[in-house]
Amino acid sequence: MTYTTIYKTNYIAPSFMATKKELAPIPFNDPAIPLAFGFNILAKKYHCAAAKMFEDVSLEKHFFILSLISKNENMTQQCLAKYLDMDKAMVVRVIDYLSEKGLVKREINMLDRREHKLIATKKAAKCTPKINQVFSSINNAALAGFTAKETNTFYELMSKIMDNMNQLPKLKCEAKVENKNKYD
Repeated sequence: MTYTTIYKTNYIAPSFMATKKELAPIPFNDPAIPLAFGFNILAKKYHCAAAKMFEDVSLEKHFFILSLISKNENMTQQCLAKYLDMDKAMVVRVIDYLSEKGLVKREINMLDRREHKLIATKKAAKCTPKINQVFSSINNAALAGFTAKETNTFYELMSKIMDNMNQLPKLKCEAKVENKNKYD
């Protein structure tokens, strides 16, 4: 990779950065670009496409989570949090949102009263086919031009990346809440 000085400063930028007015597209084959940055750009493009295709659905977000709940009759909040690698508080907020929209209801598990089963409503059942169709359509568009072998290789490599990332040490990323009580 070659580097160039830009903006008449001492900052050295990779050569793919064209000029101060226009930057060239990010080269995903550049090992100097963090994988997370590339995945984030792809995720943004994916979510923008999904949002456009979901304009006629009375839901602004959490489509995939609704789809998961609809497909899994015995889904609990804890199971969902673990599957999606989300903290429990975030899952509670998502389920609250979906409940307010009338798409999901919580039922206490009579075998373990600490658990809440997540049940998709009839309203959710009407949305789910559209959600699955949209995700399938976007996936097909994203993988257009790939052979079946390349598609399989892509998914295998993504799985390997996930396995490798799961081996890295984790930092507990929980928000710290300060006690704002003026009497403490």
